[in-house]
Amino acid sequence: MSALAIGTGTMIAAGIFTLSGLAVGYVGSAAIVSFLLAALVAAFTALTYCEFTSIYPRSGEGYLYARETFPSLVAYLVGWCLLLGYASSCAFYIASLSTYFNEFIWHAAVAAAPGLLFLGALTLLNVKGTKESGTFQVVVTAAKILLLVWFIGGGLGSFDAAILSDRFSRDVPLIASTAALVFITFFGFSAIAASAGEVVEPTRTIPRAIFISMLVVTVLYAFVVLVVVVADLTDYTEAAMGVAARAFLGPAGGAVIVGGAIFSMISASNASILAGSRVVLSMSRLGHLPGLIGFVSARTKTPVAALVAIAGSIGVFALLLPLQSLAHFANLVLLLALSMVNAALIVHRRRFPDLVRPFRVPFVPVLPAMGIAANIYLMLQIPAGSVVLAVAAIAVGVAGYAAWKGSRFEAPGPESKVVGLRASPSDAAFRILLPVYNPNTVAPLLRMASSIARARKGEVALLRVVQVPEQLPPSMARELVDRESEGMEDLRAAAASVDVPVSVEVRAGRNVARAILESARNCKADLILLGWKGYTSTARRILGEVTDDVVRLGRTDIMLVKFGPGRVAPTRILLPTAGGAHARKAQSYALDMTTSAGGRLTLAAVAPATASEARLAEAESRLAEERAELPAEAAVQTRVMRGGVAESVVFAAREFDGIMVGASSESFSSRILFGTLPERIAREARGTVVVLKSHDPVRAFVGRVVSG
Repeated sequence: MSALAIGTGTMIAAGIFTLSGLAVGYVGSAAIVSFLLAALVAAFTALTYCEFTSIYPRSGEGYLYARETFPSLVAYLVGWCLLLGYASSCAFYIASLSTYFNEFIWHAAVAAAPGLLFLGALTLLNVKGTKESGTFQVVVTAAKILLLVWFIGGGLGSFDAAILSDRFSRDVPLIASTAALVFITFFGFSAIAASAGEVVEPTRTIPRAIFISMLVVTVLYAFVVLVVVVADLTDYTEAAMGVAARAFLGPAGGAVIVGGAIFSMISASNASILAGSRVVLSMSRLGHLPGLIGFVSARTKTPVAALVAIAGSIGVFALLLPLQSLAHFANLVLLLALSMVNAALIVHRRRFPDLVRPFRVPFVPVLPAMGIAANIYLMLQIPAGSVVLAVAAIAVGVAGYAAWKGSRFEAPGPESKVVGLRASPSDAAFRILLPVYNPNTVAPLLRMASSIARARKGEVALLRVVQVPEQLPPSMARELVDRESEGMEDLRAAAASVDVPVSVEVRAGRNVARAILESARNCKADLILLGWKGYTSTARRILGEVTDDVVRLGRTDIMLVKFGPGRVAPTRILLPTAGGAHARKAQSYALDMTTSAGGRLTLAAVAPATASEARLAEAESRLAEERAELPAEAAVQTRVMRGGVAESVVFAAREFDGIMVGASSESFSSRILFGTLPERIAREARGTVVVLKSHDPVRAFVGRVVSG
């Protein structure tokens, strides 16, 4: 009942009490066709919502479906458009409320004041709790349906077919543009899906609520428009329905209808605030908005920050834009979001063909494609001014997201704390952060780090992270930290074994990756050196839970080291290179390690087994150029190998005690990269394998934004 009330209450609101008069003013009785056309367009996407809700019965609606289907940035665009749509459509309801209040009750000195006062009250109601606001929704929705039936009954007594025929516009483009104006009235089905996380048996309840509410509302709209037309008014404005009510029901009846209209707008605003806040909550939980905005009060169980943010946005829209501009703006961003949701269904079916779908849309991809086409057609009917404004608002959202996401480099969770520290007296310009967690690999990793630091006159920062489980009581957490921090002596002993400055730090935190990144930031590390097992069996992880986050979010060069059986710090290194930026940086680090230990670096190119002599000569020439860029006295050789890259490198690796691979120009954490060459080499090569990702600020910024 609550879900049905949310949908019906959202649709029976300003759309019928305000837009019915404007629509009749544009196309006369053909407004019925405009409303039916808008309902048909909405029905395509409503089907899509039903299928997605049956799969993902959680709050978040269209944004959630996009998040489960599309890349992160596309999903964010869907969520941002929905937030703009909810805020602007609710602002439309609030502005309509102010119009009716000023026209029929009392003319306020500030025209927007009545609506803004009600907006504040509704926000407080939702902050208090969803149970109260849901009960309020059911009561008000039932009351306004009865009022509409009374209004229709009073008007049908004056039914005149001649008036309907005379006032029927045959201007098809104008009928279509009117449909684009009134589309906002049918968006209530989305509000139903947004509340899926708070509905009993959502898989069965939500589809029923969507189609029952759309059917009820469409029938009511058709009759209301018919009655407004036969009222034969001289001027059809946003208050036309209130004027018609006075004509058919007398002053008292008209007053009751006006009161019902105001309460309808209040309930629609309430539903929009509720649905919009749930989208904010979902975006916050899934990493597209700051975690703070998704805070849920322990006392009221409501997302207080999300509700306040949505209410503030609504108030801004209501103050800045006039009524029709609000409707056009809301329709455009909502139609855009719904187009992407329809596209998501097509992609989702192909990506997850075996997924259980309790509700299935028939004729996929035809029906979703028709929904996309219909949405685009309505978007093309919207005035250019609203289009420009919507594009600007979307651009602001993307820019804000990029600035926030691009500036992040920390994994989720609370900050870590330093619980043990021995600072180095060095003032080195180059620092290597070496997190240690496997005592068997500390010595060889430290030898590798010190060889690089020695060549660059730098220092090494040893880091031990004590992971404190979230559910651990404070007293036991303290004992764990005290016990682990005793390992400082072992780290100090290891530090004394090398001839470069070494600092030692112990951090305690919930998230190991975050602790590593925070330490790298604080010590201004130029390189993070991490032990790596060479593969992961964790679902949806490529490098490993900790390593994945460090590689994705770190703002420094990162070197992953997978040791062979002997855990040897390599001195004879094979470096396959294709001349990319990562490979060039890898050459520099490899040369540091081999020169310091009196070893040898071999630069290798791999050509296909069927490569021509000309291609082999070209590979040799390129290697010679790379060799010429390195110091002449360095022990560097070149080699051209034939065959597949992985096979050739693994075969040749038997002559070396280490392989170094520079990450490709693809995202370092992409499955394309780590599902093939480096991971395969790490699995199959017996010696030490080192993978290097050099830090590129621009590419890293784009990667953080796109990957989400």
